[in-house]
Amino acid sequence: MKRRTHAIIGWTTTVSLGLLFWFFFAVCYRHHGHYQEQMQLFLFTPAYFLELIGRPGGLAIYLGRFFTQFFYDSFTGGFLVALLLVALQRLVRDAANQVTRLPSAQLLTCIPSLLYAAVLCDENMLLNGLVALVGAMAAVAVYNRIGRPAARAVYYLLMVPVSYFLWGVGALVFVLLPPLTECIRRRRWTFLLTLLLPGILLFAALPFLAKAVYMQYPIERYLLAGDYYRFVHAYPVAFLSVFLFTALLPLLYRVLPRRRYAAARMQYASQLLLLALLAALGVWRVADWKKEELMAYDYYARVQKWNSILAMADKKAPTGPLTVAMLNLALSRTDHLPEYMFTYYQNGTEGLIPSFAKDHLQPLMVGEIYYWLGLINTAQRFAFDAMETIPDYQKSVRAVKRLAETNLINGRYAVAAKYLSLLENTLYYRSWAKQTRTYLANEARINAHPEWGTLRSYRPGEDFFFSETEKDQMFGLLFQQNPSNRMAYEYLLAFTLLKKDLPAFYRYYPLGEGTITYGMIPRAYREALALIWSQVNYDPARKPHGLSDRAVGRLENYRGIFTTQSDPASALKRTHGDSYWFYFHFGTN
Repeated sequence: MKRRTHAIIGWTTTVSLGLLFWFFFAVCYRHHGHYQEQMQLFLFTPAYFLELIGRPGGLAIYLGRFFTQFFYDSFTGGFLVALLLVALQRLVRDAANQVTRLPSAQLLTCIPSLLYAAVLCDENMLLNGLVALVGAMAAVAVYNRIGRPAARAVYYLLMVPVSYFLWGVGALVFVLLPPLTECIRRRRWTFLLTLLLPGILLFAALPFLAKAVYMQYPIERYLLAGDYYRFVHAYPVAFLSVFLFTALLPLLYRVLPRRRYAAARMQYASQLLLLALLAALGVWRVADWKKEELMAYDYYARVQKWNSILAMADKKAPTGPLTVAMLNLALSRTDHLPEYMFTYYQNGTEGLIPSFAKDHLQPLMVGEIYYWLGLINTAQRFAFDAMETIPDYQKSVRAVKRLAETNLINGRYAVAAKYLSLLENTLYYRSWAKQTRTYLANEARINAHPEWGTLRSYRPGEDFFFSETEKDQMFGLLFQQNPSNRMAYEYLLAFTLLKKDLPAFYRYYPLGEGTITYGMIPRAYREALALIWSQVNYDPARKPHGLSDRAVGRLENYRGIFTTQSDPASALKRTHGDSYWFYFHFGTN
């Protein structure tokens, strides 16, 4: 096969691979990128740069976080990830060509990129490792272009410690590949003793040297320098096999047979099949679509795209407490909670407002609910607690933004200014921070703000004890202090309905008379009222005001099926599965 044809195939493969990665990370798996972006606070300040660059693997950490911030926009973030993966493929191809030119096997150089793309499907795997791998392979490319053997040896021995301090443990690729290339390509077997062995010994000693200089970290942080994984004390060392495979793959070129034109075409076809199988296997075994769904609900709640949440729920009803809680929040923000909440799956009070958990994501999601209810101090505490539990000790740009908002609403302008000054050193939040700074100490302007002013008016006027087990009382206190807080009223009634506490619902329902108005009694309320009235045999004197005969007739139809069918749950799910009555009898309390 002609050289030009091989070149066309090579570049076509590279471009196709890049587009595939871009589509996957920018469209199919984009919310994992949004999750990564909110779990860091990248600052364009000299102090931030010096803090990171001054420790082993610091440049990989800095650049990894730099690229991660662009997932504020999934298309930009996905493009940059694809660019890094494509750069890795081209560098592996270049290293393989230094061993021997075998164009018919060039598709195999895509394998490390596919493997690392699969690795990145783990939400706790950071971009630092990919940056480190690309940096180490770039150092290999420089080595291969140095002409004199003595100069290459000097460069190698100097770059082993430099690569470690720039890229971290991923520098192992640079330690192994150049000496082995010398042995296989140039038959300089003495390099095993004069280059490879000193390189390995030097690389092995570097973590202990770093520990002696930077004593504040445990030795594990230096043995696995670069912070490639979010949980710094639970490192999945097995993933480092991708680094080792990347270092050894170019050497395989030496043992692969050369093919003539017809055989080369078959070789290309078999390699394409292998790549397709690896890609499918990676998506099937590693990609976590349940977490992608959770992160999608979280992202849309964070950016207030409530209709996007409803659209997701219409396609596939959520079942987890957090996703159901975000759905209920979206229903509330669009004024549809009491009308449609039971048309979706409900899993009890935990699906309305989940209890606090010591985690770095759940408090942020639950804090959104408290924020919109007007419990600003609780939302602030949840944001702070979430940020402090991030496993790799980073700060969260989302939490910092929320802390700036809560302190602004509470009138703590000096504290709000501190958080805004951080955001002013970011790329995507700078303009928001500068605009928000104009509100500091401007009471009239804050009170006139459609969000902050409203939430300020919702805040409790008196201190009360926050109790996870008495959320209904908190909702009641919020509503009593400000009867215009419709969300507090609806969450109060929703809590009693989900708890199946009909006496409490009947007791709280009249609180909204005169302040919360509906064109017609919402569906969940009228179904609950009809059920309560049926328990007193439809006593005319006790008929709830505004309850229609149609609702009562539908309840009687439900009761007929319930009392006559041998398997009422299956039958009623088809005809009344979207009713409160079905939840009352068969739902999770």
